Amino acid sequence: ARADSAQCGESAEAVGDFVAVAAECTVPGLNASDEVTTHVVDDGPVFVEYRWVSVCTSPLANADAALEQTCRAAQACPEPRQRLYRLWGRTEDPPSWSPLSTRCFGEAPTAADTPQPRVTPALVLNEVRRIGLPELRARTQPEGKTLVNFDTIFYTEAQPFTATVTLLGQEVDIVAEPTEYTWHHGDGSTASTSGPGEPYPSKEITYRYSDAHTTVKPRVDVTYTARFRVNGGVWQDIDETVTITGPESSLRVSEASPTLSGNYG
Repeated sequence: ARADSAQCGESAEAVGDFVAVAAECTVPGLNASDEVTTHVVDDGPVFVEYRWVSVCTSPLANADAALEQTCRAAQACPEPRQRLYRLWGRTEDPPSWSPLSTRCFGEAPTAADTPQPRVTPALVLNEVRRIGLPELRARTQPEGKTLVNFDTIFYTEAQPFTATVTLLGQEVDIVAEPTEYTWHHGDGSTASTSGPGEPYPSKEITYRYSDAHTTVKPRVDVTYTARFRVNGGVWQDIDETVTITGPESSLRVSEASPTLSGNYG
């Protein structure tokens, strides 16, 4: 950002079969020993890998230890034994490396000097979709066959989903819980509830079919809300939900008619 105000001098030297070109810049108010920190905001780029390399090369170049230590740009540190390194970050979509900051080191940077990639809610949500959440079956009472104009009970058996995965080299715990149930009765009507219902004698969720002598295919679609934590840290909510379509069941809707039986005198 301050390149326009920098005073730069270029140099070049033959190194083996190629020419190394370097530029030394003096930026008013900024010393070579200053550490530049790049903060990534939520809507900024997501880096899946970080790497320190000499300012004389790039993360894609084949390392040449002699060049990295002797090029003029790498020696622009206040201490003669220090060398200047640049931190690069790699994005996955699109795949590319971006320069983030520079810093002087007396020894080559280690893993302790390298930031860890940031596990984002979007990254975890993609993993949740890859793993897949449980589909739930709509159950009815009576089961398999019911009566027209009769309170047919609907319910399902729901449980939280938990998983532990490794993302960007870090341990991520995931919990997904059902928060909404959309009941498809099979005759074109639907209803939404916040609970899974219960079997008889509860009548928390019921539906009355108006047409007899037909077979319907009821199902329930479940919407999950998920949260996660990285390396045992603080739990973080994922704003976006995931809806899983449930399998269809077969339910015959019949009509009851009175019938006399037995001998009556």
